[in-house]
Amino acid sequence: MKEYEDIRLRCVRDREPIKRVARELGLAPNTVRKYVREMGGPKPPQYQRPAKLDGFADVIDALLKSTPKITAKRIGSVLREQYDADLSISASQLRKYVAERRGRIARPEAFVRAQYAPGDQAQFDFSPMKAIIGGVLVVVHVFAMRLSYSGHVFARASYHEDRPALFAGLLAAVKFFGGLPRIAIFDNATTAVQRILRGREREQNDKFRSFCGDLALEVEFAAPRRGNEKGGVEGIMGYIEDNAFRPIPSFASIGDLNFELERFCRSNLKHVHATHRERIGDRFAREQLALRELPNNFPKACVPEYARINKFAEVTVNTNRYSVPTRYVHCHALVEIYDQRVVIIVDDKQVAEHRRAMVKHERIIDPMHYIELISHKHRSATRALAFADERLPKSLITLRDRLIERDGPTATKTWMKVLQLAIPSSLEKLAEAVDIALSCGTLDPHAIELLISQRNGTTIPIDLARHASTPARHAQVVDLSAYKIAALVEAI
Repeated sequence: MKEYEDIRLRCVRDREPIKRVARELGLAPNTVRKYVREMGGPKPPQYQRPAKLDGFADVIDALLKSTPKITAKRIGSVLREQYDADLSISASQLRKYVAERRGRIARPEAFVRAQYAPGDQAQFDFSPMKAIIGGVLVVVHVFAMRLSYSGHVFARASYHEDRPALFAGLLAAVKFFGGLPRIAIFDNATTAVQRILRGREREQNDKFRSFCGDLALEVEFAAPRRGNEKGGVEGIMGYIEDNAFRPIPSFASIGDLNFELERFCRSNLKHVHATHRERIGDRFAREQLALRELPNNFPKACVPEYARINKFAEVTVNTNRYSVPTRYVHCHALVEIYDQRVVIIVDDKQVAEHRRAMVKHERIIDPMHYIELISHKHRSATRALAFADERLPKSLITLRDRLIERDGPTATKTWMKVLQLAIPSSLEKLAEAVDIALSCGTLDPHAIELLISQRNGTTIPIDLARHASTPARHAQVVDLSAYKIAALVEAI
């Protein structure tokens, strides 16, 4: 319309040359001439439906009624395949014609504005967003819950969009709000729904139903492909992305991101509700009084799985492998899968805890779990997977290389004696002691043990018997009789 108005003013009113106007407006001269010819009418030029498609109007209408999601491109292919192989029409003209026919057949849907009581309903959902975590661009899955009465919102980011992330989000949300809504609305994601039954009936996943039961949270599910039934949280997702993820934010860890998201959600209390024209904080103050009390004992936000520890002292969970101490090989284990960590339990005792793998087919191995075994098989130390891929501090690898240069046949045995010192302390403390030992020019495991004890503020008794160069602990008895005679002679 702006171009139409410019052409009318310059070519009709001011009589400017058509070529100059076309050049300055970036249009073809013939297009400007066409507009000038049509300016005698009372209305600007309108889209003219291609007459060649009028003969297929009934066919197009039938296709749109039988298959509402059919595209204009597919309709054109059907017309050429079944009715007119020589049909020649541009893609843009076809799209406009189909859009016009679609608008006549499917009228826009009308919606009913809902009204909520305090504490009556909450809506929750996931949405993928981009962030830079630790210098790497990743896609995080943001869980959000919105209270329908006040409009207050909670958001939390995760690397996954599965049951552990869902449970962690629900648990964190109700703690953030300080209470439970009467009912919560969710979509039909497989994390919660196993099968969609007739009407509003759903066959829920056992683990989801158990978690919500322990939390005393009642959940209802929206109709399939009816996002308007939880439109509040759908809209808040766009608000979170626009205000917290554009431009793409950068954080050192996902924990820092979640801290910032919680601060962002708390700042939402000072905003004005778009519909009721009242501060969200004032509405939330009334709604918080109507929320149901939280349970005394919160359920674990994890999914339990049972697994068997293989001969390599590893547990496989969702294609990922996690290590356990080697003394538990071939035992049955309970694996608790949380959003960001994995806990392995054997005989009601926690034997290992790891960060949760971010991708499939990842090995997460703690070298401490294998020190005891490799000490008995020290020749495998140089090729052990547990000590590869920078799992050990650099100073320990340097110590191993120098021991090999000094005495290759006994190097791995001596090196494993040093690694055993990490069992009562840690690899970090051992690495600090080894750094000092290397700077002093010693490779002796006993010297490193002494350095660790000194850094811990303890002393260890020195066993002189195990040092061949150490003199006897008891002084020899000296016969002093000869000295008595010499003393008498001197006195005379």
